[in-house]
Amino acid sequence: MSRPKIKIKKTKFDITIEILTFILILVSAILIGYFYNQLPDKLPIYFNWPSKDENGFGEKDLLWASLIICGIIGIAIFKLNQYPWIFNYPTDLKPEDAEINYRIATKMLRIINLIIGFTCFVLTLFSILAAQDKLNGLDRFLFPTLPILLFAPIIYYLIKTYRVNKKLKAD
Repeated sequence: MSRPKIKIKKTKFDITIEILTFILILVSAILIGYFYNQLPDKLPIYFNWPSKDENGFGEKDLLWASLIICGIIGIAIFKLNQYPWIFNYPTDLKPEDAEINYRIATKMLRIINLIIGFTCFVLTLFSILAAQDKLNGLDRFLFPTLPILLFAPIIYYLIKTYRVNKKLKAD
């Protein structure tokens, strides 16, 4: 089934979320650049990487890898969001229902992208603070919440999509 190719107009909220996402990634790059020469050669790395040793330490260059990966994901999601008709949806879309479903799906991806930008910032900041012995246990509280932050919007928007489509079918 061919879906209508509708360009979804961004709200101010949508634009704000996209700008904030890229600001978080840019601030991460600035943090790495500013502190890079002050960091030890090995520092705690809070993401899984093959060159990380058994104690969780890796070369400080790995901070750039995290930033680049998050940046590529951020740009890819930003670009993908321009084509909501290629997404998978939990129901068959009728042309008259497409716009509202596209709007919900693009908003969900923007929120997920913001969380990815936030995660990039947190990983960068915590690695730098840990290398300077200034973390003070902050990671114990935040890291368990990151998966929740990532999956909560997906669950929320799936429920919202289900309810909207159920209402549209009833009308």
